[in-house]
Amino acid sequence: MTNKKLLEEKIAESGKKKGFLAKRIGLSQMGFYNCLNNKAEFNASHIKILSAELNITSLKERDAIFFA
Repeated sequence: MTNKKLLEEKIAESGKKKGFLAKRIGLSQMGFYNCLNNKAEFNASHIKILSAELNITSLKERDAIFFA
């Protein structure tokens, strides 16, 4: 389960748009929002790309966001 609040904070800090991030991980905007709202799950490759895009370098932080 994704911690939406923490992920939203990281997205805001990055200054990147959600549509851009959705394209980077190969999801439609609706697919991205479904994952963000825990209606679907980000898979391992999504998490890897998002971590790089959002400068999430700590495994503890990554786990707090994507494995809440």
